[in-house]
Amino acid sequence: MAEVLEKLPQGCDHTIDILNRLPTEVFSDICHDVLFFLQFKIPAIDVETLKERFEENNIHIEDKDLQSILHILKYIYRSAGKLKVHHDSLKKQLLSSLKFTEETSENIAYNWKEYGDVLRSDHSFPMFDVGKLIDMQWKLGVAVSSDDCRNLNSTFVAMTLKVADTSGNLTSHAFEMTIPQFKNLSKQLQEMAKSMEMV
Repeated sequence: MAEVLEKLPQGCDHTIDILNRLPTEVFSDICHDVLFFLQFKIPAIDVETLKERFEENNIHIEDKDLQSILHILKYIYRSAGKLKVHHDSLKKQLLSSLKFTEETSENIAYNWKEYGDVLRSDHSFPMFDVGKLIDMQWKLGVAVSSDDCRNLNSTFVAMTLKVADTSGNLTSHAFEMTIPQFKNLSKQLQEMAKSMEMV
């Protein structure tokens, strides 16, 4: 039988040490969020809320370490789902690696048992990392001062996209388009919508 941790990236020992020191309740919340994120039940992992939980428990974790924790848990749960591993087997594999403590292994396995049903099923789920569009806003504007990019009094569309990346971070991307560019985008979105109706 293939091992869940077989292709765990090198250099994870530092992050696993951090995992092993986290309070049970805080770590369980992280596992829960990762599993719900992987099952598309939540659009993103709320990193800011996790940071607040760390502060409440007097835990200091660097942002890069938090991202590493999320990546390792996503890797473990995706691998367990792909291999259709039972929670008892997952716990044994984590313990046999000699990297995870008994408590951490139990916590990961317990959350897998409680919330990993969709990932264990025969349904396919994405094994690749793709961000998600959370919100899109636009507004029409008129240039009131001249600059290098557009003429005075010309109209433009300002758009802001809020995207959740694969680590659960929410980022906003703002850009401007000319009216012809916006009409072209609108036309492409309408074509996509028509294609989706046929599916």
